[in-house]
Amino acid sequence: MGLVVFVLVFLQNYLYKKFWKNGLSINIKFSAKEAFEGDVLYLQEEIINKKILPLPWLMVRFKVSKNLVFNEEPRTGADLQIQGDAFGVMMYQSIGRKVFFECNKRGFYRLRNAEMIASNLLHTQNFIERLDFNTELMVFPKILDDYEELDISYKALDAAILSHSLINPDPFEFKGIREYNPTDPLRDINFKASAVAQQLMVNIHAPTSAKRLEIILNLEHYKPYPNSEIYEQAIRLAATVASRYIDDDVKVGMFCNGSYAFSGDKIRVFGGNSTAHLYAIYQALAGINLMFKPNHISEHIESLDDTGAIYFIISPYHGEDFLNALESIENRGYNYIVVVPTEDDTEINVEETDKIKLWKAL
Repeated sequence: MGLVVFVLVFLQNYLYKKFWKNGLSINIKFSAKEAFEGDVLYLQEEIINKKILPLPWLMVRFKVSKNLVFNEEPRTGADLQIQGDAFGVMMYQSIGRKVFFECNKRGFYRLRNAEMIASNLLHTQNFIERLDFNTELMVFPKILDDYEELDISYKALDAAILSHSLINPDPFEFKGIREYNPTDPLRDINFKASAVAQQLMVNIHAPTSAKRLEIILNLEHYKPYPNSEIYEQAIRLAATVASRYIDDDVKVGMFCNGSYAFSGDKIRVFGGNSTAHLYAIYQALAGINLMFKPNHISEHIESLDDTGAIYFIISPYHGEDFLNALESIENRGYNYIVVVPTEDDTEINVEETDKIKLWKAL
């Protein structure tokens, strides 16, 4: 009997060591490719065992950013946390599981690999295998819709944009067709459309210069050891303003003196008013890494040269060089609105005016 038991134990050890990962596939992916801060998503784990050999205990674990908050208490280390799930997979069985988490912070998150650990029937031996994946998640900044004090900035922006909307038609910007009026120039007559409608029809042209808004996001430190949440709020404000005005058909561009997380490249999105353009702005804001030291913004402000744009400047920093740069562009006739995000214990050395708004962001 003892010999039989020994043979069976040896045989199952041999079989599991040789065949445990045959026909075994594991896939882990995020439930979406994009989300906003505060959204709840899940990781989809799928395990398929296509063999007669069962796996009574299988652990799948992986490292993921601690900015993705799972229901269970994570085991943290540095910027990563370890998540793990145990499964029992029988012969020719497929198992799926959803692990929910909250997107706690904007950013770009990748899940590149995981580790699976299996045991034999008697749990006397463990087997480990590394798995490679390619799943990514982009978390956009939260859209601020619960700050009533921002209405003052919106009103100032609305008035500035409206006053800068030019009314001269541009013959190269076709917008539509309407019936002819006696005051319309003859060159605008669309003869093909007139023949179809059996009356004179004219082309409608868009304004020479469409409404344009340039967002300037300044990430300079406003004190030696600043609160990073102030900058996160500034980034959220930039996303909120871009969303609001692109929805109103305003061409929105963005400049930030920060850098992208992975490449270190500078951040610049040129003007546009499409859904794809808004996505590009969200993507740029999601990719900002606050660990990179930004350049001084005053030089960029002094180099502004678009008299037809409204400049919306978000800047927790409000030093003398910054204020001098604002004075310089104002003397040259440029139109701008500045929002200074603040916290309760920050000393503010600038007075609120019709162009400079203080926003208690924290």
